[in-house]
Amino acid sequence: MMRRSTKTNKAMRYLLKNVPPSVHVASEGPSPSFTEWDHCILIDTTELGTLKTVKETTYPDRTGLEASINHLHVSDIATGMQIIDRWTGKMQEYYSDRQFIIVLSSQLDGKDVVVRFYQYRKDDPEWVALDNLEGYKQEAILVIGLINNAVL
Repeated sequence: MMRRSTKTNKAMRYLLKNVPPSVHVASEGPSPSFTEWDHCILIDTTELGTLKTVKETTYPDRTGLEASINHLHVSDIATGMQIIDRWTGKMQEYYSDRQFIIVLSSQLDGKDVVVRFYQYRKDDPEWVALDNLEGYKQEAILVIGLINNAVL
């Protein structure tokens, strides 16, 4: 059973208290489609073309590849949260044996919202500094861990 753990920096806590309802309803769209590729879970494999392994790409490791490919730019934080809910449902249903890190970030004013995910791998470098979210001074950041053991 996956456990959901959430961390934010001060800037994101401020935005979440003041987030207006989204004018977009992401939960009514099609279910997210994930593809497994070389031990990665991806939302889009178009960029990879005919490549078969991470070693054939320009990415340093699977975590970097997933974090780069698995991102969406959305209109606002509320829409990003709706997408996170849809992603987590799919992850828990189909990939409950894996551990995921989901990141929602924006500028300090709540604009330029990006939501992304990658699998937690203890042997890959951290993509986001989980122990120092306050170190992100120029962005608001929320991190959700879907984990089987303590990661966050």
